[in-house]
Amino acid sequence: MHLKRISLAFASALMFSASFTSAASAATVRRNVTASVAEETSAPAENTDPAPATATGDVATANEYIPSTVNNVPMPENLDLDSVVANAGLSNVGDGNTNPEPVLGETQMVHFGLWNTADQEISGAETNNSAYAYAKEGFNKLYLNHSGIGRYYYRTYNINSGWSTWMNSKETAPITDPANKVQAVQIRVKGYTGVRSDLYYKAVLNDGTILDWAKNGQTLGTIGTDRYIVALKLTLWDKQTEFTQPTKVLMEAPVYEGTYVDAEGQVQYSSANAYTGWAFYNNDQYYFLEGAKQKGWQYIDGYKYYLDENTGAVVRDLEPVMGLQDSYEIRYNKATMTMYIMAKDGANGYVIPYKTFMSTDGPATPVGTFKTYVKYRWKIMHDNIYCQFLSRFKDGYIIHSLIYLDKGEPNRLDASTYNYIDDARSDGCLRLRAGDAAWVYYNTKINTPVIVYDDPTDKGPVEKDAIEQPIPANQTYDPTDPLMQGR
Repeated sequence: MHLKRISLAFASALMFSASFTSAASAATVRRNVTASVAEETSAPAENTDPAPATATGDVATANEYIPSTVNNVPMPENLDLDSVVANAGLSNVGDGNTNPEPVLGETQMVHFGLWNTADQEISGAETNNSAYAYAKEGFNKLYLNHSGIGRYYYRTYNINSGWSTWMNSKETAPITDPANKVQAVQIRVKGYTGVRSDLYYKAVLNDGTILDWAKNGQTLGTIGTDRYIVALKLTLWDKQTEFTQPTKVLMEAPVYEGTYVDAEGQVQYSSANAYTGWAFYNNDQYYFLEGAKQKGWQYIDGYKYYLDENTGAVVRDLEPVMGLQDSYEIRYNKATMTMYIMAKDGANGYVIPYKTFMSTDGPATPVGTFKTYVKYRWKIMHDNIYCQFLSRFKDGYIIHSLIYLDKGEPNRLDASTYNYIDDARSDGCLRLRAGDAAWVYYNTKINTPVIVYDDPTDKGPVEKDAIEQPIPANQTYDPTDPLMQGR
């Protein structure tokens, strides 16, 4: 650990005092947490108004790889929180820089809302304008709704219930006690939006602490205090353009709580206590046991995972590792539209997440335990709709490809069923991209178990991928189709 001087430009809408305090575990500096500052190169503006109430805290920097924290922040007397929020730099990103994407011409954006326990929005804003969300008395739930091809994951923390499960757009945590206010958030995006843009988010706490901009799933807020978030701003930022806002001080806490990359390029977990549990970095999934990142084959939460021997990330496709197996079990979460191909671990049963497929289902999708009993290479479904690589598991309910129009030919794809696989709805069948449906068709036997359940809180055992490259609206074939990949 070392003592490190931090410049005034380091944090938006914050000011450092001149004194530095050393600590055995981290470098610290006293810092005003509510006063507004100008850029270092600017002359101070004349101001005849009374100075706003300010409070100081210790900024702790463990090392250059771990985000910094501010702690020991007293609650200021006569705090003008409205003024603090208005001058916190939440609007410094303006309208962002999310130009319409080049394939479909869509504007990728997110509406973010601060909700109460009655699922009412207290305040909300969008990523593609300068507005921010502000709830002076705090809020209980975070709600996101997006446009553009991508999938958002977010979760919230309060001291009474801990971290919520991961949520997707249009989902909120089941918080019912108004006293449980959101203290910290983690927000990330995957798929095409995440390929093009980084997601940044900034917050203000009820004690006037103004935090910097977190990025792509980092922890933002406070843990280990009774403070809570009152203002929040999200923005999408094109990865080809430098983000010039400060990004270092992310929490009011003794230490940063979350993942980071160390000097050797390895993902690690920073915590006040030795952490045990799952964590994400850039949408890759890791498991830590008493602070140590696990690798290789591991039994975790009733499953047997293979964690990359070098990085520790969960390996999502185990066919290259295990080869093809003699039998499988298909598990399907209707709520998250995710199919898991499970491989057998001897007497332990089908506990190995072998493959994970994104999917589309519908309100009529049956829940229960079934078995496949007939397969079709092509089949007309109804009207002018055809599908390929079909495996029937119950009555009219079938695992099959996306939608083809007018003829049973691989160059008749309805492109929207590919691009919007997360948003489309079927009549109850389980739709997969052609490559995934073909894998099920060719590699699972008749009488393969199909277990369909409905649990919106369970995004695992392995988080599914998202569409990273959409196809043009006039493209008539599925790029994953094994028969068309040579095209």
